[in-house]
Amino acid sequence: MRIDMHCHVVGSGKAMDDNDVFFNPDNSPNWFTRILYAMIEHDLANSGAKVSGGEEIKADDYFDFMTKTLAESKEIDSIVLLAMDAPYDPVTHKRMDEITTLYVSNRYLYNKVKELNAGLAKQGVVNKRFYFGASVNPNRADWKEELDYVINKTDAVLMKWIPSVQLIHIEGSHEEYYKTLEGSGLPLLCHIGPEYSFPEGVRDIERSRLDPDKDLDRFGLLIKPVSCGVKVIAAHCASPVFPLIDKDETLRFYDFMRAINTGGKVKLWSDTSALSLSTRIPFLREIVENFPPEWLLNGSDFPIPIDASAHMPLVTHKMTPKDYSEIMRLTNPLDKDIRIKAAHGFKNNIIFGNTKQALRI
Repeated sequence: MRIDMHCHVVGSGKAMDDNDVFFNPDNSPNWFTRILYAMIEHDLANSGAKVSGGEEIKADDYFDFMTKTLAESKEIDSIVLLAMDAPYDPVTHKRMDEITTLYVSNRYLYNKVKELNAGLAKQGVVNKRFYFGASVNPNRADWKEELDYVINKTDAVLMKWIPSVQLIHIEGSHEEYYKTLEGSGLPLLCHIGPEYSFPEGVRDIERSRLDPDKDLDRFGLLIKPVSCGVKVIAAHCASPVFPLIDKDETLRFYDFMRAINTGGKVKLWSDTSALSLSTRIPFLREIVENFPPEWLLNGSDFPIPIDASAHMPLVTHKMTPKDYSEIMRLTNPLDKDIRIKAAHGFKNNIIFGNTKQALRI
């Protein structure tokens, strides 16, 4: 089974409830996040998604687009759609609506995934399906109840965190949470490295440049859930986003993984999400040549832009003119992502097998 285990959900709802995807772009004063949101809308519109007035996409239109994308994909059989819990104050445990940019509730997305799979079956699309990726912030006062819902009342395949955005201290007093995850077999997909997609992530980067210990997305913090027996998936191979701005710790992260993954057992995985970004091209070679494919899982980070045209032959690692020509003729964004990585030398046949093994399926 060929799974993309890292796809986000977008929408334009204005209420933080279980009926829609909440999105508040006005929460973002940062120039980069505003440009990124505009790029995502532009790319979705160019790919055939219905974008209202050229400015925003409704959740139902996004789900229609993703259903068509999956049904027509030649490279992907399944997609994990990710919920996104809100930030909660680590001390008061109150939800922080004023700094929430994106909120996708577990109940909303789980019901939507069931609806999408029923729609695929009705269309006669066989051997294709969506999976539900949950998100429960451990700072919630009711995290036990929410986690119980996810584990026992849904078929969630993973748990998703973005620590800097959700204000989660990975090394905090979350032992009971981690033990519950470990007992359920639910892996933790955790963003690691620079986070520029959300204003809280950008603020965390700004704080960490003054004090590295303030960075909530440091890969070294993952030792806590791993030591509690949780299967952990670190997103993006901890690679930088901008070569001239972000510190390249990719090989340090490889050493960290090597120290953990001893005895022939993988305890810490990483995924290939957002590695098709043009700004990450300089780091692809060191990832391909150092990270064993047995440690990697397939993900795209869609709808983060997949910059196919930037992966020029004879300039980027292993990309040939023939590969480039074939990729540029593709219209399916997820197929482009897979083919780009294959052209760079990622062993996707192995990575796909790892992905099914790592998730709770």
